[in-house]
Amino acid sequence: MDENTKNWFEYWHQATPAIGRGPRQASFWDKRAEKYGDYVSSDRKEGKLRTVLDFIQSTGLKIEDAEVLDIGSGPGTFALPLAKMGAKVTAVDISAEMLKRLEKSAAEDGISNIKTIHSAWKDIDLDSMGFKGKFDLVIASMTPGINGPETFDMMLDASKGVCYYSGWVNRKWDSSYNELYKMLFNEEFREITHGFYLPFMYLYTMGYRPEIKIKRDIWNSDETVEDMVETVSGFFSSTKDIDEEMKGRMREYFQERSNDGKYRSETIAVTGMMVWEKNNK
Repeated sequence: MDENTKNWFEYWHQATPAIGRGPRQASFWDKRAEKYGDYVSSDRKEGKLRTVLDFIQSTGLKIEDAEVLDIGSGPGTFALPLAKMGAKVTAVDISAEMLKRLEKSAAEDGISNIKTIHSAWKDIDLDSMGFKGKFDLVIASMTPGINGPETFDMMLDASKGVCYYSGWVNRKWDSSYNELYKMLFNEEFREITHGFYLPFMYLYTMGYRPEIKIKRDIWNSDETVEDMVETVSGFFSSTKDIDEEMKGRMREYFQERSNDGKYRSETIAVTGMMVWEKNNK
């Protein structure tokens, strides 16, 4: 590891929030699994999928018969369509409920070329699993499983071909987050550092020049009061302890602002995705 890479490795550690709570907990994703993605229109889902697949295939990778590793697969957003295209997919996720949903969808569609692994990515032993240099394509899409240089290095080590990574550049939360945080904790809700630049610069110091796409979206969704309470409390729990009394106050807040039991939220999201070939520096 040269000096630039070593220094960036250390900086990434300093810039990364404490791990193990909030959205990085399995319980957070287990609770969201049943309805995950239901508030996203089919057109938006199809558009995102097509954009990502075209971006990956721009490297020249042939999906059919490719060995694919999907880190933080969730309910199969990419694993299912890649398997339908003929790839042999290994899907890793910390949430058992997300994987159950993936497996159910695969069974309904007659898909048998997906293997699921219930584990945090950091706990995977690449050597004992035979994962080192195994995969033609490794995907890490918007996953908290890649949360530092070590887990990113694992992603690189598992690949023998193409890597795809996407993450947050910036995210302006719905106003409810700021108002509730101030109401509950008497302090301002601080936007955390979003980390897309961290793996990008890490790759750059190693001599890679990934292709990049940056996109800005405005996401509107109508969610039930209970779903909003679970989502907001889950994110707050990454830095605060949330009890039932606090959830009750959140529930009251959303009920007062809901229409027919639904609260309309708006998030301004800037996301980045990058693709690169492991052996092309």
